[in-house]
Amino acid sequence: MKRTSLKSIFIIALCSAFFVACSTVPKEIPEDLTAQELIQKGQTEFENGHYKASLAYYTAVTERYADAPAVYLEASYEIGHLYMKQKKYEKAKIVFQEILDLYALAQPGTLPGAYNKLSQIEMEKINEKSK
Repeated sequence: MKRTSLKSIFIIALCSAFFVACSTVPKEIPEDLTAQELIQKGQTEFENGHYKASLAYYTAVTERYADAPAVYLEASYEIGHLYMKQKKYEKAKIVFQEILDLYALAQPGTLPGAYNKLSQIEMEKINEKSK
């Protein structure tokens, strides 16, 4: 029985180390990556279930490309979508509301319409969940 317990502990420790290693946030995000490369890395991390790393890449986009509205909106939407996936509806709501506010302040046709509509849809989902 003691042998089984030690074996079980070893397996649990090994699995824990694996999950911690896989879910770590990148220590440094290279400065030379384009916005699209950062977004792609964020999407890849998201698809692999590495939400913290995904958030780090999307946040890097919003910080580095705040003066490029279309890119900023895409990364912001992805952050909101990430929060929705994690069921962090209050955080998602803040992100989607910011996107909707940006559209409300913008001149018509100056921003890509997709993120406005997608954010409206996500806000409706949040409102349904809070009923």
